[in-house]
Amino acid sequence: MANVLVTGGAGYVGCHVLGPLKQAGHHPVVFDDLSRGFSELVAPHGVPLVVGALADRALLRRVLDQNQIDAILHFAALAYVGESSEQPDHYYQVNTVDALGLLQEAVAYRPEKPPAVVFSSSCAVFGVPPVLPIRELSPRVPINPYGRSKLALEWMLEDLARQHRFTSVTLRYFNAAGADHQNGCGECHAPETHLIPLAIQAAIDGVPLSIHGDDFETPDGTAIRDFIHVRDLASAHIAALDYLIAGGFSTDFNLGTGRGHSVLEVVHCVERLSQRPVPIRKGPRRLGDPPALICDASKARQILNWIPHYSGLDRIVADAMAWERQRQAIKGLGRRAVVLS
Repeated sequence: MANVLVTGGAGYVGCHVLGPLKQAGHHPVVFDDLSRGFSELVAPHGVPLVVGALADRALLRRVLDQNQIDAILHFAALAYVGESSEQPDHYYQVNTVDALGLLQEAVAYRPEKPPAVVFSSSCAVFGVPPVLPIRELSPRVPINPYGRSKLALEWMLEDLARQHRFTSVTLRYFNAAGADHQNGCGECHAPETHLIPLAIQAAIDGVPLSIHGDDFETPDGTAIRDFIHVRDLASAHIAALDYLIAGGFSTDFNLGTGRGHSVLEVVHCVERLSQRPVPIRKGPRRLGDPPALICDASKARQILNWIPHYSGLDRIVADAMAWERQRQAIKGLGRRAVVLS
């Protein structure tokens, strides 16, 4: 069993991995600066939390050494596409430069066999895909600084694997969604940019949900995305970690369901499960927004034996709604009293 450093473990996806890591017999240590994460998401798991920035290489060095880290799950990153266009230097600093520092410290800590790394990447590295579904060998042509900052780290991992005895798995998420409300994990973004929590809030508040484009070449005119339950993403990280521990080679996997749901399908699902209307406000397309993003996850199924179990749209939305009911009670995470039928 491995001692695992979970960078960004107080964030949305990272916190969902802590419980499964412990259940698998591993020993996680969270490293997070809490600028966008919440210690309240770590506390239920009884996992050590080190508060610090990736840029603090001396602290990283101590944490790696004192905890005898065998593997790193790297979630820590900035992840707002629009913000990345406004602050590209900040995104390259955190997502690329600071992440490189983490890798360098990992190599320096144990040069004969550096800790294995599972990297949380994104389908944003593919940009606007010429062909669907998107496979691992699809062209990686990101169209925003966020996607480019992620791709830069993918390249660095590939190069480090050749230079050092360094193994890594890159996991490219499609649209992470849902929650594990029973274990106190869910979305706490500020501002919130994800469709499903925004649609749920529109049902609660009556404030219209903005739909960016209703003239795509799709059946209902709205964009189609591949939604993957965050609990299924967590299980993929455990599978990738175990694959590396067992001696697997460096590689990459796309994580999705292979099924797409349009924006309006999501809206109708929220309306049906909440028994409330979701008011909408239609606007123009966002620059570079592709009409559809759908994943081919066959490689993960074949090599990691990974199968999504929670990623039906109804289950994703129901779990997200349950989390909205609960988060009011978690200190520091509440927005308002939420009443959903």
